[in-house]
Amino acid sequence: MLEISPLLLAEWQFFGSLGFLSIFVSVLLTSGWMLLFLKLAWRRTGQEAWIGVYRYWVRVFALAMMVSMAVIVSLMIQVGTLWPALLMKIAGVAGPLACLAVLLAFACKLIFLNGMLYRQGKMKEGWHTASVFMSALSVTAIVYLVLALQSWMNAPQGTIKTESNIVVYDWMAIVFHHEIVWRLLLVFAGSSLSMGFMMMGVSAWQARQRPLSRAENLSFRIGLVMALYGFVVFIVPGFFAQDTLFVAFSTDGWRSVWWGVILLLGMMMSVLAVSCYYLLGKKREIGKTPVFLQKWCSGMTFSGWLLVLLMTLLSYVRNLPFIVQGEIALQEVFRPIGTQALVLSSVMYLVVYLVIVASFIQMFYQAARYGVVPVRKTVGAAA
Repeated sequence: MLEISPLLLAEWQFFGSLGFLSIFVSVLLTSGWMLLFLKLAWRRTGQEAWIGVYRYWVRVFALAMMVSMAVIVSLMIQVGTLWPALLMKIAGVAGPLACLAVLLAFACKLIFLNGMLYRQGKMKEGWHTASVFMSALSVTAIVYLVLALQSWMNAPQGTIKTESNIVVYDWMAIVFHHEIVWRLLLVFAGSSLSMGFMMMGVSAWQARQRPLSRAENLSFRIGLVMALYGFVVFIVPGFFAQDTLFVAFSTDGWRSVWWGVILLLGMMMSVLAVSCYYLLGKKREIGKTPVFLQKWCSGMTFSGWLLVLLMTLLSYVRNLPFIVQGEIALQEVFRPIGTQALVLSSVMYLVVYLVIVASFIQMFYQAARYGVVPVRKTVGAAA
């Protein structure tokens, strides 16, 4: 019978939660800036199609925000139970970054998201647009802080390791780590691909059910542009910083994952190429394209999620067996726990995450099927 060590089980449990969080953070990151673009385009043109797209995707943004906050709680529980010594060793670095991220999250939720999600139609349009901008900026700042910590763990700099912990002597070297630019490019590329294919997929699915509105056709075109942008940007860190960010392509055991990434990217590129041919070359809306393209697009709706998960995996295993490259090994900070307890908790986390994903997808298509009821407009308020 195959025996799996408790350390390996703990690693995969933690990666599962980290990968699950990465999926919804990818939705949050790009959708916030896309919502701001939609608001500004509506203000500039006055066309209702722009605000129609906004009304649907702001609900997806809110759902992704709630899921992300729930998963962060489970991640903190796992860190406290499985890797308690880690927090003590890297508190000098992770503590200030985590506190600042939590502060930004609470400020974003209490001030900006409150206006963005719950005050639409009850506040002036300019203030509501400002709330959308600050929400997108806050999410980006939180992601930046997380990437700063990840970059430092992959290549420690600006710190000194003592017998008990790690001491910071140069915060600038951490906050402006040389890897952050590559990681930001990669995260924005994955986020744009994920969001773009969601937009294309749901519009293609709607086209198979009924004639599309102008907003739904516009949503497909925006998604296509976002996916193309993400694909092009993805090539930059994937080509120039592959050895820095990911486990090597030639590494035994991970080569199959790399081939999976290449195959997935090829499938995504083929969808984009055919979509561009019909929308730009043939000047057709998605509802007037061949059925095979509509099925193909709708089937690839969540392909960006799989890409984000695979890239998170390849990035996570880059440091193994270390958690802080060359300084702190996972074995040093692991709290020994029985195999049965780890298996049971892993199964429970898996079931919870599957239920959350199923609920998210069900609500995602529920809004796509029946549409979104416009917010009641008050005097001098936003639409």
